[in-house]
Amino acid sequence: MLISDSGQVYAFGKDTYGDPEFGAPGPAGATNVTTPRLVESLNGVFVVQAAIGNFFTAVLSREGHVYTFSWGSDARLGHQTEARDQKPQRLKGALENVPVVQIAAGYCYLLARTCQASGM
Repeated sequence: MLISDSGQVYAFGKDTYGDPEFGAPGPAGATNVTTPRLVESLNGVFVVQAAIGNFFTAVLSREGHVYTFSWGSDARLGHQTEARDQKPQRLKGALENVPVVQIAAGYCYLLARTCQASGM
């Protein structure tokens, strides 16, 4: 993932899970994307940070919203959509209305640092 100074996200690498941005074949095969391509489904979202886990990607918007995408069976991406819905979606639930200031990803988890008006 690359983020431009204007908040646009570009993706490249091995696409095993059929990202619709690349027109990949999905789980049955993989596509190697060697040239960074704009993630058009994030148009209108000014991204300031990206975090990449083993099977997912998360991005943080300037407004403090977290979007996740890629492979997420059993609603594991935090936005309660179908596993095959691989377009970036905003997180729902406990962090839905809490401003996030930093994200970090591991093998199968996402950490979010929040900032609330009442302090820590």
